[in-house]
Amino acid sequence: MLVRRATCLALALSTAAALPALAADTPSFKVKPGLWQMTTDSERSGTLPIPDETLARMTPEQRARLAASMQQSMAPRHGITKECVTQADIDKGFEGFAMGGGQCTRTVTERTATVRAGTFSCTGRENSSGSYRFEATSAEAMVGKWDAAVGEGGKTMNMKAAIQGKWLGADCGDVKPREPHDQSAACQESG
Repeated sequence: MLVRRATCLALALSTAAALPALAADTPSFKVKPGLWQMTTDSERSGTLPIPDETLARMTPEQRARLAASMQQSMAPRHGITKECVTQADIDKGFEGFAMGGGQCTRTVTERTATVRAGTFSCTGRENSSGSYRFEATSAEAMVGKWDAAVGEGGKTMNMKAAIQGKWLGADCGDVKPREPHDQSAACQESG
């Protein structure tokens, strides 16, 4: 469960920080609304931030399953998703969002029609911080990267991802726009 939560956090950062979050009031991020294919390559390292008291309550078998699951979750991942990005998503801008039962804040360090970059910090069940940079290489293509550290007190998982997006067309077809702050869909896709 805790490994899945960390994996969901990683995926949520990827998708939540990508196209819908790229825009800001001024200037508008120059991408087209519609169906986007997002390709994400991610890596994790470090230690899953599991409290000592939680580990102490686990049986040896549970700890062994957790260790195996953690090892598997550290393997590099490659994923392709389709996202329906609306003009409202683009117009909404880059706002804080709840993740992992906490609240995130962002500082935008670069905001142009083709680049969004900044840092973020989240507090709650999992404390995290990191940075991101996204670039619209054209109205129909974008690239991005982010890195994050989740945890504290010597138990920190480091994550990084590279993202490529390409516009597939104005019609989203069967792909529905994601509800604001909806991380559950991302977590269901990661399983």
